[in-house]
Formats: sequence, C-alpha cells, structure tokens
Amino acid sequence: MLNLYFVAIMLLASSIPRIYAASASSSCFASISRRAVVPSLSNQKSLLSRKLSASSSSSEEDIQQKINVSRLSTLQTLLSERGAPGSIGCNQGSGDLVPIDSSSSTSSEYKNLHPHLLPLAKSKSSGNIICALRRAYADDADYDSPSLVAPWPIVESAVGLPGMRLLGLNSEHLMRRIAADADANLEEVEAQRVVGLYNDGLGSGKLEEKSMDTPYEMGSVEKLGYGLDKFVLLRVGPFPDLYETMSNQHLSRGDEESSLIAAESSNGKFGGFGSTFAFYAKLLASLPNRQEECRDAARMCLRLPLPSMGLTRKDFVDVAKMAELESDGDDPLSGMMDMYEKIREHEKDENSGDKTPKQTAMEDANYLLDAACLTGQEYGEIRGKIAEIYRSAGMNDDADFVERC
Repeated sequence: MLNLYFVAIMLLASSIPRIYAASASSSCFASISRRAVVPSLSNQKSLLSRKLSASSSSSEEDIQQKINVSRLSTLQTLLSERGAPGSIGCNQGSGDLVPIDSSSSTSSEYKNLHPHLLPLAKSKSSGNIICALRRAYADDADYDSPSLVAPWPIVESAVGLPGMRLLGLNSEHLMRRIAADADANLEEVEAQRVVGLYNDGLGSGKLEEKSMDTPYEMGSVEKLGYGLDKFVLLRVGPFPDLYETMSNQHLSRGDEESSLIAAESSNGKFGGFGSTFAFYAKLLASLPNRQEECRDAARMCLRLPLPSMGLTRKDFVDVAKMAELESDGDDPLSGMMDMYEKIREHEKDENSGDKTPKQTAMEDANYLLDAACLTGQEYGEIRGKIAEIYRSAGMNDDADFVERC
C-alpha cells in the first residue's frame, strides 16, 4: 500500500504548476520580436562586471543587498577555516576553500557553472565550488510569493557538472552549524577562536531571523546533551544531509517506520529541491515490497528543478533507474527526458492562458536549464538565450546575473 504521506505529496504536486526553486511556472512565451531594445551582449556583461567589481570596495552591508548572502566575508572565512559541512568535495578546512571575490565571480572560468549560481569559494583539492543560488521570482503574479530579497540558499556544484547539492537554506544557518561543529570537535582554544570569528557582529539587530542574531555560546552542544547532529537540527535549522543521516541511523537499527518519517520530513522542509525525493526513493528501494513507491518518489524529481536532483551525472542516472526511465541506448537519460517533455506538455495544457509575462519567461528559461542538465549541453551555451527570455519580460536583474560571465 502506498504511503499516505507520499500520496498526499503526489496529489499536491499534480494540482500546482511545476516550480523552479521558489518561482512559479508558466506556459505561452511572449513574442521576442516585441521585446524592448537592449544593449549589446558585450556591453551588458561589461556593465554587470563593473557593478560587481565596484561592490568589492563597498561595505559588506551593501554587498549583501546585491546578492542576499548574509555576512559574506564571515562565511568565506569560516569555509576556509573549517570547510562546508554536508558537502562532498568542499568539506576540508585549513585553507582548502579559497574565497572568490565579487569581481572574480564574473570570470569566464565560471561560464559553464549553472547560470543561477554565484561562486563564493573553490576547493583547491576537488575543484568543487560553494555557491549561492539566486532564485527567480514572478513579482507580477497574483499570489503570495517569497520575498525578492529572500536569503539565497548555499549549495555545492562545479563547472561542468549538471546539478547542485543543497548545503543550507541560507548562509547564517550554515555558519552557525560550523560554529557548533567547532564547539563539539575542537580543542577549547581553537574552538573559541572559530566561534569568535562567527560571533563577530552578531547581536546588533541587523539579521531578520532573530534566533540567528545572538552570539553562539561555547558548550551549547554538550549542554543540550543530544550530540552535534541533533543540536544542529533542533537549535540551528534543517539540513538535508543530517536528515539523511538520521534516516540511515534509524534503518541501521531496524526501525523502518522512523527511517521513513525522517526522510519524509526532509521532503517537506526544502521546497524546490529534488535531491530529498531522490534520497527518499533510494531509501524505499532498499526496503522490501516498496518498488512502486520508489518509482513514484523518483518521478517526483521531474516535477522539481532538475538540476536540484543531484550533483553529478551518476546521481541523475540513479534517479532514472529508480524511476524506471533508464534508456538502453547510449544516453541513459533520454527516457527521463521523454517523460519530462510529457509532463511539461500536460501542464501547459492544464495551465494555459493564466500566466503572467514573468511566469511565462521563467517557464521557458527553466526548460532550457532542465534540458541542458539532462542532455549534457553546457550551461555556457544557453546563458545568452536565458538572459534574452528574462529581459523580454522585464526581468533585467535576472538577465544581467545570468550574463555576468
């Protein structure tokens, strides 16, 4: 029998348009011939590069207003010191993660990085990159949408990889987790130094999330008494890798029900990311008599931004196998692409005629991004097309960001 939670999720997903991160989807694309005349591509890139370069000499508060990453320099320092918890190739400290300044982020080196990602720090050992995800929003839609100034999630990716791995919903959550990790695992003097870096500037009332605007107190993990992982989930915020750890721990003890509950909880806490459903499908695949649920959980990934499904091509192929969409030919993802196209056409028919220009633009841009990650097309090849789509709907900031390198 299908899990009732999963049935509810599937019913909900089938009743709403496909989303990309926190943005709404759309259908009919406005004619490009009617778009406003815009500067040449080279002039647009030069303008954005000058804007970002100028920000390097501005205050950190000014920079945050441009990129919505709280306390960016502190984040980069902590990443260099301790690495990024939850990452695959960026978890080493001791200077392995090298900060990327705002002017360098426009370099052609990052042309084939996912166009919505802003590189923040790069690992010398793996080449993987810690990035901030800039989400697009339709502020012309008649519904409650997340704020245009919402904090950007922090993810791991790399140039040439199809996807991304969610690390934290925002920089403040990730930094406080790093502080808690130092408190739990380092010698007192070194822990105090790292926590001191994190605490600098807190308590001034500048952060909207008040629970994050209080200095971290040494000994907090030990005082709570549940260990580091549970402290982070209870006192800091949700992290997908910790929910996976919790689910696997329950399963290792033979507690199938608690393992599924942990995985299902994760599905509900990270809207717009398919990787939690990919993990849920893997969990179901490891259990007896759960094949149908595993298939449906894997196919849920097709209703979410496809680059959020996983980090590497292998992650995508694994989902295709579990979704029973793997192809026998040279391209194991062609079957998944076919199913994606069918879902997209079905949703277009259901939701045609009720889209705003910005919703329409986002759907067409999202299609290019989704198709690229499945077909292996380089992201650099579609940056210009995506920017053109955004600009035709008046989304000039989004267009400039995509074209920055």
